[in-house]
Amino acid sequence: MNITTLCDKIELQSCVKEKVLSFTENFDFQKIDELQKNYFSFANMKTALNQVRELLAEDTNGIKILSCMLKESLYTYKVYQEKKIPDEIYFATMKCFTRFINETYKMIGEFCFDRWWWTTRQVGCHLFRIGELEYEIVPSEKGDFISLHIPSDADFSPHAVDKSLEEAQKFFENYFPKLENAEYRCHSWLLDEQLKNMLSANSNIVSFQNRFEIFDKGEVDTEFIEWLFNTKSKDFATLPENTSLQINMKKHLLSGGVIRNSYGRMKKI
Repeated sequence: MNITTLCDKIELQSCVKEKVLSFTENFDFQKIDELQKNYFSFANMKTALNQVRELLAEDTNGIKILSCMLKESLYTYKVYQEKKIPDEIYFATMKCFTRFINETYKMIGEFCFDRWWWTTRQVGCHLFRIGELEYEIVPSEKGDFISLHIPSDADFSPHAVDKSLEEAQKFFENYFPKLENAEYRCHSWLLDEQLKNMLSANSNIVSFQNRFEIFDKGEVDTEFIEWLFNTKSKDFATLPENTSLQINMKKHLLSGGVIRNSYGRMKKI
């Protein structure tokens, strides 16, 4: 495996791939490589990332940090091989880079990488794409748990979610047996129970919510606007109205309503 093959396997945008290959060909990675090994420690990955970014200095379009993470992902591949985790899961997980760049392009019309604050999880083997969902291993004093994340390109239908959960159970049984009986949680705006007033009872989102027991209504946030409306604008009056959820959410926000990132634990898989 080399970085060219990785870029091709994850279908990285050709113009971005060209810049990544140019950077990796001419950059001395020695200090960066030492720091990035700390991504594999959940407790140390944030500090390591800050140190890497400090060394890279100015990085306007994120190509430098993207290149560094893709290079470290070659080592990640070796970890997958040692654990005998299928290549299919590795490449599905690493396609997060391509997906994030596409998401940003749709919002601002430029190919850049701005999700570096999140992807240490994929590079450090803390988060895995299994079917339609992502599963993050989160350390906790009361026992490690598995946090569910919903990628923007996921088939969110009940059948697809069921299939992903079944595959995830087998995945953790086979490759992380200590987590075989771990609790599944989710922290997301998609769990805000106010959404039930904006959607039909048989919607995919409501179906997903019904899988969880909400134990904390969570904090008010507006980041969901990027995912729902495909824009970084916080001017509620200009938000698009292309779906029933967008229409109802826009009314909710314009009337002074808020959305919370709620915390839920899965009732039973």
